[in-house]
Amino acid sequence: ERELQGLEADIATGDPETLERYADAQHHFEHAGGYDFEATLLRVLGGLGLGGLLDREVATLSGGERTRLGLARVLLDDPDVLLLDEPTNHLDVAALEWLENFLVEQEATAVIASHDRWFLDRVTSRTLSIEDRTVVEYRGGYSHYARQRLDRETAQMRAHARQAEEIARTEEFIRRYGAGQRSKEARGRGKKLARVERIEAPTQSTRHSWGLEAADLGSDTVLETTALAVGYSDPVMRTGPLRVARDARVALVGANGAGKTTLVRTLVGDLGPLEGYVSAAPGARVAYLEQAQAELTGDQTVLEAMRSAGAMDDQEARNLLARFLFRGDEVNRAVSVLSGGERSRLALARLSLRHANLLVLDEPTNHLDLAAREQLEAVLAAYEGTLIFVSHDRYFIDKLASELWLISGGLLRRWEGNWSSYQRERAAGRDAPVIEFVGSTSGRPGGGASPGLRERDSGPRQQKDATRRGEGARFERAKTPSPDRTRPALRRNAKASELRRVSGTRALEARIAAMELQLRQLTEKVAQIAQSGNYLETRRIGEEHAALERSLKELYEEWARAGEAEKE
Repeated sequence: ERELQGLEADIATGDPETLERYADAQHHFEHAGGYDFEATLLRVLGGLGLGGLLDREVATLSGGERTRLGLARVLLDDPDVLLLDEPTNHLDVAALEWLENFLVEQEATAVIASHDRWFLDRVTSRTLSIEDRTVVEYRGGYSHYARQRLDRETAQMRAHARQAEEIARTEEFIRRYGAGQRSKEARGRGKKLARVERIEAPTQSTRHSWGLEAADLGSDTVLETTALAVGYSDPVMRTGPLRVARDARVALVGANGAGKTTLVRTLVGDLGPLEGYVSAAPGARVAYLEQAQAELTGDQTVLEAMRSAGAMDDQEARNLLARFLFRGDEVNRAVSVLSGGERSRLALARLSLRHANLLVLDEPTNHLDLAAREQLEAVLAAYEGTLIFVSHDRYFIDKLASELWLISGGLLRRWEGNWSSYQRERAAGRDAPVIEFVGSTSGRPGGGASPGLRERDSGPRQQKDATRRGEGARFERAKTPSPDRTRPALRRNAKASELRRVSGTRALEARIAAMELQLRQLTEKVAQIAQSGNYLETRRIGEEHAALERSLKELYEEWARAGEAEKE
């Protein structure tokens, strides 16, 4: 490109040699894909969720963003062979789907090491499995591999059993007739037996020997909310009323930073809602497994960490840890040296003491190998309580979820069914419905209040209700929300009923409602265009979205000033 730019200034001279050089350079540039490179660059960066970071210095990127940038560089090299080691790490679902489509479209050969089973099913045609220090080849992706391996192991186990029976009969014959009239025959059988190639029993994954018990719950509703705005100083998402039924399996899915963990922390009581409140059923016991597992400090041993979770002596702690596959001297290992899977098992062992009937897990499959993920799936499938979990692992979601909460652009869509059924809906050109945020409610969930139809509660009442979420529930880590986190909009609610009696304020509220609707529609449009890979259009709509948010903020401030004037 630099050579072309240098020659362009000399073309005007009409020198034949210069024109020929320029034509050659242009041919090579075009053949190398130079004219398409910028579009490809924007497509790859946008697909991996880096489209909004073009002006950022690499030194300011997070570890996950740098990993995605490294993956983008490899893909942009357009190699003949791609060697990808855990390429799905740090990718949200939208980026995973984009990467799958990109790899399927490429002609390059790809060799991939991954624990993402859904991804492997989508992009691979052969599977190499390392078994007993031997590489075994299977046809097809992960699901085909799993079935073929199970069939092979079953056949090998049967052959091993048949051979073991035959060897036992031969050895019994040799023992019985080795010194009698048939000793010659016995010696012959002994020689044959010595030459037999023994069939080894297949090495099978360790079956889970641990489980989670759930306390009884009489209510059909475990968790319920009014319309919610969740976040820290400003909302990251808003949703209409939510209900979690007893025995439901709810998966929260969305892009990195969409607000999944923020919503989960709000539901379990770690974070106060900016608007609305959360109520847990009487008798609900909520256990929360954080993504960071901050409660497991590195200076503890496994045994000490277990004992600190409940009143028990060493032997009781050892017995419980054995159910979670920590045996013998393993209980004396420091928590700091445990693998990701071992830390997850230890965290679940601690939670098992709670006998929780609502289990909330944030990215429970992070750092787990395939065997550990399958063990966790089996344990959670057998769990008789209610489950809410955040995950990017679509295979894990598909196995466990009965309901999806899909978070995008500050909105929440709800789908009844697992991941496969949702994909069929998307393939048909449809999407899950949005749970519309229609304002605060004045009654407790289930109390007959109509969201958005009654006047807002006063600020002090609303803040009190926010801190009263889950009355009668036993939260794993409940905290009272700090007053300084309360959004200014909540304080404005203190005079909402008086403001609505003023016609000028009514007009302001109508403008705010119209602008909020416009913002929601634009938010959905941003999400749709971002998935298409059209970075330029995404950026244009994003700028329009930001301008609309600024205008809405100004309207909120004008509404607040009107409230102050009316008060005076």
